[in-house]
Amino acid sequence: MSHSGTGGRQPGVDGDGGRTFPVDSPPWPPPASARNRLAYEGERSALARIAVTNALLTMPTLGIYRFWGKTRVRRYLWSRVDFSGDPLEYTGTGKELFLGFLAAVAVLGLLVAARSGVDWIFVEKPLTLPVLDSIQAVALLFLVYVAAYRARHYRLARTQWRGIRFAQDGSSLRYALLAIGWAVVAVLSLGIAYPVYRTRLQRYRTTHTYFGDRRFRFEGRAGKLMRPWLLAWLFLLPTLGLTYIWYRVREFRYLAEKTRCGSLSFDSGLRTGSVILIAAVYLGLSLATLALAFGFMVGILLLPAPDAPGIAAGGMSFIHMTPGVIAAVLAVVAATFVVSGLVRLLFLTHPLCLAVCNTLCVIGEEDYRTIAQSRRAVPGRGEGLADVLDVGAI
Repeated sequence: MSHSGTGGRQPGVDGDGGRTFPVDSPPWPPPASARNRLAYEGERSALARIAVTNALLTMPTLGIYRFWGKTRVRRYLWSRVDFSGDPLEYTGTGKELFLGFLAAVAVLGLLVAARSGVDWIFVEKPLTLPVLDSIQAVALLFLVYVAAYRARHYRLARTQWRGIRFAQDGSSLRYALLAIGWAVVAVLSLGIAYPVYRTRLQRYRTTHTYFGDRRFRFEGRAGKLMRPWLLAWLFLLPTLGLTYIWYRVREFRYLAEKTRCGSLSFDSGLRTGSVILIAAVYLGLSLATLALAFGFMVGILLLPAPDAPGIAAGGMSFIHMTPGVIAAVLAVVAATFVVSGLVRLLFLTHPLCLAVCNTLCVIGEEDYRTIAQSRRAVPGRGEGLADVLDVGAI
C-alpha cells in the first residue's frame, strides 16, 4: 500500500518491527475519500519472533516481563493497522501495565482479606455462607465490568493516529451497574433480551469515545438485531453454537454501520465463514497442543519402575518424583506455555485482525486538520485489574 500521507517517504522500523515516523513529520493527508478501507499488514513470522522472545524472557523473570512483552505485541499490531496511508501508534509502556497490576493486586488482596474476616465472624452461622457467596459472585461480576471499561480507557488513551489520541470518558462504576442491570434482564428473559443488553452497553461505550475532540455516536437499536438473535437462540444447541458466531458477526456489522464520528460513518463486510474457520483452526490447534502436552506428561510419569512388582511381566507403575522427572515435567509445562501463546497470537489474534480490519471501511469526507488534540486525562497506570481478572483483549 502506498503511503501518500508520508510525502513518499517510507517510515522507519523499530526494534519490534513496528513503523515509526521521522521527527520532521510530513503534512496532514487531504480529506478522506468517500470510502477508505482500513488495512492490516501484519506478518505471522514477525509475530512469531516477538511471541517466542516474550515467552523466553517471561519464564526466567517469573512472569514479570509479560507486561513488556504485551506492550511489544501491541506496538507491532497497532503499527500494522493502516488508514489513509498512515498507521496507528500504541504509546503505552510495560511499566504502566506493571504498576497497574501491582495496584490491582493490592486492592484485590484487601478484598480477599475482608472476605476471610467475614467468614471467620460468621463461622458459627453456616446459613449465612450462601448469602455471602452470592454477594461475592455479584461483586466479582461488578469488578469484571469495571476492569473491562478501564482497560478500554487505557488502550484508547494510548492509541493515536497522526499524533491525535483516542480517548474515553464516562464512569466505569456506572458502566458496571448498567451492565449488571441489563444482564439480569437478559437472564430473566431466558436470553431473549440479549440484543438489548449488547446494544445498551455499546451505546454507552461509543458515546463516551473520542478521536481528538470529535465524539463518536451510536444510532443503533436492539430491535434490528432481535430477529437474527432469535434465530441464533433457537438453533444454538442443534448447531453446536455456530449460530452464535453467525449472530455475533451480524451484530458486529450492524454496530459498525450505526456508529458515527463527525461526518464519518462505517461499514463492515466481515463474513461468518471467515470467523468460523478461524475459530475452528484455533480450537483444533489448541486441543492438539493440550493433547500432546498430556501425552508427554503421561509418558514421563508412567515409566517402568525397575523396583516395582510386575515389571518383568510388562507392568507399569508411577515412579518417584526424582529431579530428572521434575525437570522433564517443567520442560513440558514451559513448552506448552510457549506453544499455546504462539497458537493464540498466530491463529486467532492475527487472522481476526486480518478479517476485521481488511473488511472495515470508513465512509465520508473529513478534514483531519480541523481535529484538535484530546484534552481528556490520560491514565498513568495500565489495566491492572483487567490483567488480574483476565478480562479484555490483547
